[in-house]
Amino acid sequence: MTVLLLTVVSIVLAGIAVLPGSLGILKLTYKLTATSRGAFIVFRLSLPVYIVSLVLLASAGFVAVGQEGSLPTVFIGILLVGGISVFGFLMHVSFMFKPIRKPSHISLDEAIKRFGDKEEVVGVIDGHGNPYAYIARLQRRPHIIFEPNAETPFISSHCILAHSSMAYELSGDFTEPEICISSALANNLVFYEKNRHWSVQQIYNSTRDGNNHLQTLPTVMTSLGRWQQLYPESKIWVRQTEWRDTFYLKLLARASVIDPQSPDLVYPLQHEVDTRLPLKSYVNGVQIGDDVKAYPLDLFRDQQVVEDALGGEHFVFFASTDADFVQLFSPKLAGGKSATFRTSNDNSFEDIETGSIWDLKGECIEGKLRGQKLRAIPHYNKIFWFCWADFFPMTSIYEKTEKMHAAHYE
Repeated sequence: MTVLLLTVVSIVLAGIAVLPGSLGILKLTYKLTATSRGAFIVFRLSLPVYIVSLVLLASAGFVAVGQEGSLPTVFIGILLVGGISVFGFLMHVSFMFKPIRKPSHISLDEAIKRFGDKEEVVGVIDGHGNPYAYIARLQRRPHIIFEPNAETPFISSHCILAHSSMAYELSGDFTEPEICISSALANNLVFYEKNRHWSVQQIYNSTRDGNNHLQTLPTVMTSLGRWQQLYPESKIWVRQTEWRDTFYLKLLARASVIDPQSPDLVYPLQHEVDTRLPLKSYVNGVQIGDDVKAYPLDLFRDQQVVEDALGGEHFVFFASTDADFVQLFSPKLAGGKSATFRTSNDNSFEDIETGSIWDLKGECIEGKLRGQKLRAIPHYNKIFWFCWADFFPMTSIYEKTEKMHAAHYE
């Protein structure tokens, strides 16, 4: 009886330690692991519980040696605990999505040769204006990449289910975070910071209770070819192919949940589906204070310049003619005046006040204001509409008839 009890408890504890944070099982436990308390239990206490499980199983084996007929029970326990352990090693998110702390980079020319100019990248501009880019398809597995050697150290995060990418400065209480991916609440990435027991919701750029806001950096999704045109000095992150990639990335490549044409979702939403836009259409989301607004990507195929204001702050979108690259800027110039923009030639813009010409990066390349740069504003670039509307149900949608007039430069 003692052997049976020890074996059963060992199996149960092994399951408790390993299964809640494993892919597949996570679909049942995602609400638990999305909370800081639940993530602490699953990702901090799991190893001690697992060790206790092994100690109990070893104890059962020791006791069974002196009890005739008990060894088969222990053998079954070994098989079950071993199976749970192997499954956990293969599928636990701590191993599947381990953040990259020492990134490897290649040149843009090499990246183009390897991936082609159509490959989607996550582009980040650090606090000193330096560009970094990440092959989005390869970032699906780690989700989070550290850039500790950047002039402004940061992490880049990418959520495939929501097609959302955000970058955060490593500063303040977030200087040396110990991160693991913990959940995907309503199809958006949640990660757990172990040192301070924070559960951070990517789309909120803060802990899930709205406190502890992270400092965001401008982030865009675009093609590798476009990124090369704009930032030829940028290096490209790639990951070394690992054995897990053999099946995992191939599986993701065929997953309907990341297909913009598919209605499939992995996790249930928090609200009813907002049908004002197609489910997985791309939008650029802007949040300033309590005000939020969505700008459909299709808008920028017709309008390369879109001016608007939220929360008392004016801003302007610059978009390439094919809407492959869309960036948000403050129209304020040196001295505090604001400029008003209109499309000039393809992928360039003119400020009405001086006739100076600006490029997609917000840099003045010709005219009276040559050399000035607009400040890029972090926003949600090409995120799936269903996710944006689910987390910000009161969002408004920009209409093509809207037009803002910023204060003119004098």
